[in-house]
Amino acid sequence: MQPMVNLALRVLREAGEELVHAVDRFDFARATEQEIGKFIADSAINAEKQIIFKLRKHFADDAYEGRETGSQEASNNSNGTWLINPLEGADNFRNSLPIYSLVLVHQINGRTEHAIIINPANGQEFTATRGRGAEMSGRRIRANEKTKVSQSVLGIKFPGIADNDSNNRLRERVSKLSSKTSMIRALGDDALTLAHLAAGQLDGAWLTDINKTTLQAGALIAKEAGCLLSDLSGGPDYDQGDVIAASPKLLKAIIKASL
Repeated sequence: MQPMVNLALRVLREAGEELVHAVDRFDFARATEQEIGKFIADSAINAEKQIIFKLRKHFADDAYEGRETGSQEASNNSNGTWLINPLEGADNFRNSLPIYSLVLVHQINGRTEHAIIINPANGQEFTATRGRGAEMSGRRIRANEKTKVSQSVLGIKFPGIADNDSNNRLRERVSKLSSKTSMIRALGDDALTLAHLAAGQLDGAWLTDINKTTLQAGALIAKEAGCLLSDLSGGPDYDQGDVIAASPKLLKAIIKASL
């Protein structure tokens, strides 16, 4: 593991421990919706501030872009930028469901070089460095190479509740896909969906409206584990936040099965 990744992983791990302690202490049953919303927002902000504060001790000149606290520019002509998503899977966190994550990306000149995704509730840690493969908790991982949708388990993100043309088209495609696959799973956490795909625990992923940091981290980990990624039409523009990911042959089959 790269020294930078190892150091950043420790920082993320410490922030994750604080999130777990916070959710264990909070009384969701007696709290109002307003109190729950404030607790989740405060937890995410505190985690992000902690991550940035500790990273700055080692990478003082880099830029920082947090989902909660915004951007802090680099100094001394540094080309490095840290992207932070301190709480992916917030709805799971809200229900004390232990499927939520912290996500960290390091970019140089806008190109993602290192990625970390951790689930602090169960201790799973996914990392990748460009050109050096991907790991889960220190062990090299590789995506499955299934070729048939009918034999595959897919991670899915269902469209939102809004009744509009875009969501209706997505629902139709997901319905077609779900009728042709072995099993679908909606984890409620885009980062962990891509991470589990990389680890071979899912065979494919169909996700929409992914957070920028989450997508950058998940894409690098998935690619380093042997996956290909595309947008929902099979093109290369998945940076917009809609992505299908799988092994090369299965990716084509997933796209075909959803049309």
